[in-house]
Amino acid sequence: MSLKSIAKLSLAWPFISFYWARQKAEQHWVNKCKKWNLPPDVGQVARLSILPLIDWYAARDGLATEPGVSYLVKTDSSTILFDLGYNKLKEHPSPLLRNMGSLGVGFEDIDTIVISHPHADHIGGDINQLKRTFSPSSRPVDLSRQAIFLPPGMSHPDYNTMQVVRPIKIAKGVISTGPIYSAQFILGNTLFPMGITPEQALVVDVKSKGVVIIVGCGHQGLPRILELVDQLFKKPIYGIIGGLHFPVTGSRMTALDGKLQVQRHFGTGKLPWRPITKQEVLSNISALKSYNPSIVSLSAHDSCDWSIDAFKDAFGPGYRDLKVGQEIKISSRSKK
Repeated sequence: MSLKSIAKLSLAWPFISFYWARQKAEQHWVNKCKKWNLPPDVGQVARLSILPLIDWYAARDGLATEPGVSYLVKTDSSTILFDLGYNKLKEHPSPLLRNMGSLGVGFEDIDTIVISHPHADHIGGDINQLKRTFSPSSRPVDLSRQAIFLPPGMSHPDYNTMQVVRPIKIAKGVISTGPIYSAQFILGNTLFPMGITPEQALVVDVKSKGVVIIVGCGHQGLPRILELVDQLFKKPIYGIIGGLHFPVTGSRMTALDGKLQVQRHFGTGKLPWRPITKQEVLSNISALKSYNPSIVSLSAHDSCDWSIDAFKDAFGPGYRDLKVGQEIKISSRSKK
């Protein structure tokens, strides 16, 4: 092969990867996800709380913020750490660990860790994304006592982990949706093979309320998340909390001294020069409203303020701000 041919192939490779990934993601949705059923004996919980440990905004001074995600999900019988933040500066203790200390949370309190998908802002940094592994800080942290559930393609050299390939029970009343695949345009193969991103969400069945969906980034696409959860549970969707990737007017994560708005041009499931539009956000809001959720809370780590305001306007009193240190509580005994 000539140098000229190699150069042409190198330029074409991101596009080849993207369209290949889009085809594979669609096949996975039709041939796998659409045939999934709810795992047996899931059960229900009477109480659920979601405490953001890492996100873009904080409820008070002294708590670290960054364009990453980590939520502490507590039920009657389980405490789950969902994602591990970004730790872009490779600090120890990381922003996650510092916030855990400030909020009185220790790893001895946590029985389960779930990673939504293999992107740097959810697994503790860029190096972890390249290695397809995870870490809560730049130095080792003992995670030997936790059950760890990962999306396909991820592992850890020191701990026993489980790759989730279909909906499974995580704890009483809590399941993983299993991974929905999405196609992402990439420059270089830094994600799961050739631009495919596998992302799982958590779903908690709260007695007398319905199900609550907890999402990392929403690369799966909101309509598919809703459709899959509806297919699995056939129950009202009481709430949805977390990231949905709507960076319309700006990006929290940037590169090239702020000149490249990373989230606005990448991770959207579209080509970089076709970013998410306001109309697409409004269409997603309309799709969500058809499920009549009582609680909606959108992460600012990957959505701009315009999108957050649009969600606030659409859901009114049902909208909850998502901020580090501000707990969202749901109980079967509450009237709302």
